[in-house]
Amino acid sequence: MQRFSHFRLAILTAVLGALLTILIAATLYYYDKQNIRAQLRDETREMQNAIGQQLQTHMFGLTWVARDNQRHGTTNYNWLHDGTTILAYYRHFRSLLWLDADLNVQGLYPSNSRAISQNLIKEDQDFMLRLQQLESGNRYVLSAGPLTEGISDLILIIPHLGHEQASYYIGIIDMQSLLMETVTANLSDESQFRVTSLSQGEMVFDYSSSDNLRSGWAGEIEFSMFNQSWLMELWPTNNRLRQMRSILPLLVILAGGVTTALLTFVLYVLGVSRVRAQELADTNLDLYIEIEERERVEKKVAYIAEHDWLTDLANRNSLMTQLDVFFKESKAQQRHVGALFIDLDNFKEVNDALGHSVGDQLLKRVAGRLLKILPEDTCLARMGGDEFVIAVSMLQELQQLEDMAQQVLNSLDTHFYVDDYEIFISGSIGVALSKSDDNPESLIRNADTALYRAKERGRNIYHVYTVVLHEELNKRMKLMKRLRQAVERDKLSVYYQPKVDMNSRRIVGAEALVRWIDDDGTIIGPDQFIPIAEDTGLIIPISDFVLKTACKQLSAWHSLGFSELSMAINLSGKQLQSPDLVEQIMQIVEDSKVPPQSLELELTEQVFIENIQSHTNFMHAVRDKGIALAIDDFGVGYSSLSYLKHFPVNSLKIDRSFVQDLPHDKDDATLTQTIINLAKSLDIGLVAEGVETEAQVEFLLDRDCTIGQGFLFSRPIPAHEFTQLLNQYKGQIPIQIT
Repeated sequence: MQRFSHFRLAILTAVLGALLTILIAATLYYYDKQNIRAQLRDETREMQNAIGQQLQTHMFGLTWVARDNQRHGTTNYNWLHDGTTILAYYRHFRSLLWLDADLNVQGLYPSNSRAISQNLIKEDQDFMLRLQQLESGNRYVLSAGPLTEGISDLILIIPHLGHEQASYYIGIIDMQSLLMETVTANLSDESQFRVTSLSQGEMVFDYSSSDNLRSGWAGEIEFSMFNQSWLMELWPTNNRLRQMRSILPLLVILAGGVTTALLTFVLYVLGVSRVRAQELADTNLDLYIEIEERERVEKKVAYIAEHDWLTDLANRNSLMTQLDVFFKESKAQQRHVGALFIDLDNFKEVNDALGHSVGDQLLKRVAGRLLKILPEDTCLARMGGDEFVIAVSMLQELQQLEDMAQQVLNSLDTHFYVDDYEIFISGSIGVALSKSDDNPESLIRNADTALYRAKERGRNIYHVYTVVLHEELNKRMKLMKRLRQAVERDKLSVYYQPKVDMNSRRIVGAEALVRWIDDDGTIIGPDQFIPIAEDTGLIIPISDFVLKTACKQLSAWHSLGFSELSMAINLSGKQLQSPDLVEQIMQIVEDSKVPPQSLELELTEQVFIENIQSHTNFMHAVRDKGIALAIDDFGVGYSSLSYLKHFPVNSLKIDRSFVQDLPHDKDDATLTQTIINLAKSLDIGLVAEGVETEAQVEFLLDRDCTIGQGFLFSRPIPAHEFTQLLNQYKGQIPIQIT
């Protein structure tokens, strides 16, 4: 506001000057517009006079001819003999017509004009009535009616009635020709003209190319002659309007703008001179404050660049700088640098359950506890999220680093208190010791690789990086790339393993199993690529492929007559995260034309134990559609018998680990017996996996487990071999087929 007050006079001058300039220019523009309209009205009036003069001239000529003919009489003088002369003087007559009192045609000129017959006139009753109502001695202008040859033709009529030679003298006017000649003679090409008949209510002449300026600029005059009325409109083209406009308003705007700008500039300069002194007085104080603020910000930025914002530990940039120092020091002393890459186990659950604020406080407390146990020549850094790195210098052997890793695990084993919450948390640690060719980046990468393996092996442990581990990781990365290519190029296949009624040895169903056969014929086992597919999300397209292929194949087997055959298909827990999974499955079932009752979806125990609401909704939804649900590999997970009560499970699949040592292993026999008894009690079906001997078959049958699958009956085989098996043995399995 203070700065505004210095320039108030300049601003007011600019505003008032602009307003005054606009007001004067607007006034001049208004009067200029009125003058243009007046000029257009004058031109319209001139056109009215010219057109009226033409019509009066033609009416005069016809009147003179009529009187002269009446004077000579019809018996010895025919006025149409002079038609050539009449049309030469009055060139806008299209033709001349002579009717007697009964409206009979007595003469026509020119004779080769449009055929006018007695019938043509008398067929138009309205036209005849109008002629009969005309009074002798008057002159009339009417629409040509049945005599018209152009859309706007008029007729000039002079009735001579009440005499011995009673007759009608008619001249047909070509109005288009008359108006065009008048316009051409009186108007420029930059003017636009239109004539509308008020008597007939229609436009009779249009000499215009655009109506854009008609509503705002047209000069209008209503024109009456004899018994006809017309509306004449005249307006300019855009080019003529620009020519007619006065440049005075523009000159006023330019002059006013320049004058206002000069006055404003002068007053602004005066205001600046008053402000400058105050600004110079404030400069030293502002500069001093700015220097202090800049120094403070630079220090803060430098600190933030080297420290974690939450824990005040070193960040990755600071860690890499410190590792450079450690490598130089250790190399000079022929020692090693070590790194512990720490990841807190299940930290996400803390955030989800207690909130991120509690999670942040837990990270601070973990950082504080780690700082207390670290010796000298170490650097603790937070890499982000729940990951920390401890860098250690001047190590002589790997055992020192392993001891420190165990010490870290022990320190994390004690509970933490955060906002009245008692929290237990563990950590997984990757351990890496530098080699002669290592650098800070490779050391951290190796520790991270070892951390990945520690998490694979159950967490709350540490794992030491080795070259073998690195090779395994590279092998896994290559396999991941090949698997992605195999999925994209449809290199996967679906094999089918029979499910057999062990009493009758009849095939009652099949389990669809994905197989990956490389281009060179190498079979890559599911235990190698399925975990990778789960981690990378490729399990989704793989599972979709298996579901579509299996349903299509089941439909083919049904069409061959094996209509009671069922199909078991494995679903991944990741698939259950899709909100429209039920709709997708039912669409595939519908497209394959298989009954839902012949389909069984196999889920792992983990899916049931998680008890996520979306999983529960999915299970009930598919059961409502008639699709069966089975628990795969039952007994090997963290079993909770409660889900058997709450979920709509149709059958349990006894894991092969319980079956393979039957009947000799007492523990397996007891566990298998327990599972069978449980299924019987809950009225749930049973399928034994991994059946390989007749002794196992006998053991299971003795305990009423009648459905089995395994190598005793058949390995997983391609669809065409499965079809041969069905056809060859009529759906039964020979005892020794492997």
